[in-house]
Amino acid sequence: MPAVALPPGAASGPVDAQPQPAAKAAPTAGKVEPIVSMRAAKSAEIPKRKKSYDVTVKDAVWMDTGVDVAAGEVLSFEAKGQFTLGGNREAGPEGVERGFKDLLRIFPLNSAKAGELIGRVSSVEASYPFEIGAQGNVTMPTSGRLFLRVNASDDLEAAGEFKVKIAPPKLDAAKVAASGAAPGATQEDVSKLISPSAFAEIPRRVSDQAGNAGDMVNFALAGTKEQVEAAFKAAGWVQVDKTVEEAVLHGILSTLGREAYTEMPMSTLYLFGRPQDLSFARGDPLKIAAERHHLRVWLTDRRVGGAPLWVGSATHDIGFETDQRNGSVTHKIDPKVDGEREFLLQSFDAAGVYSSAAYVTPADPVREARTATGGEFSSDGRIAVMRLK
Repeated sequence: MPAVALPPGAASGPVDAQPQPAAKAAPTAGKVEPIVSMRAAKSAEIPKRKKSYDVTVKDAVWMDTGVDVAAGEVLSFEAKGQFTLGGNREAGPEGVERGFKDLLRIFPLNSAKAGELIGRVSSVEASYPFEIGAQGNVTMPTSGRLFLRVNASDDLEAAGEFKVKIAPPKLDAAKVAASGAAPGATQEDVSKLISPSAFAEIPRRVSDQAGNAGDMVNFALAGTKEQVEAAFKAAGWVQVDKTVEEAVLHGILSTLGREAYTEMPMSTLYLFGRPQDLSFARGDPLKIAAERHHLRVWLTDRRVGGAPLWVGSATHDIGFETDQRNGSVTHKIDPKVDGEREFLLQSFDAAGVYSSAAYVTPADPVREARTATGGEFSSDGRIAVMRLK
């Protein structure tokens, strides 16, 4: 076919081709970047508020109250009304005890009663809900918009409404600024204390028992063991059981107590030649075997700002795949592992458990690799470092 002349300036490619955005440059190796917390960003946005707000919670969805709150302030709640759950159970704002069928349901807040009034600050998935009930005072974990909901699973029909009166305290601009906009007021900002050299002797990746390199080290925490455990708990993470025997016993006790079991053990991996010191997970009870946020943490011999430095590897299980070492079935992780690093960071920020945070790109960052079982993953190579309160 003879060539066809194109008018001046015409594209030579397909007529429906669209310009592609330039690829985002990878972070520079050997760099430290301070992280602005959600608390700091939202604290400056809180406007003048009324003495009280009256809102109505309907249906089993998160409802935007229109009320902006500040980290650390105490709000007063008073709720009245009723929901009918599944067509045969009546629940007031204080909720009702769960039945055995409820163990097979996925509730927004696993620790709360069925039908109880619950809340959370911000609409991000990582923000962990908290109990409110019929009345009482609740301390806001972070700054942002307040959302309310009835604690009911999507498959449990919830019909009715709660009338809720919310009374915020008188807004003190100075205290709000101190709670969010100046997270390093009592501790020096971790971005000034940490450097890429701090990770020079820390392996970039964890390994299995045979020494096969696997998941990358993508976060670090500066704090005591008590602070580490308290931070994960506040952010909705649970410590997993270490053995199958523990899991069986814990599962039986949870069932007898009509509580969903979420502490399923995870495999043992190694760093510094030893197994993880702590293991945590967040996930829905029914999906916990195949899908969950999970991570492992190791104590290092280093200190940051006088506090012990812990490092860890966070990944998100999204299903199953074939283990390329032996052909058996194993967990498949989300190959974009930076998403799990950000989920951890957001969950800690929403819970208000760190005073400052920074991204550190080590001199030899991990960009692309494979897990010990053969699955591919990619990263920008940064490590999120948080200094715990």
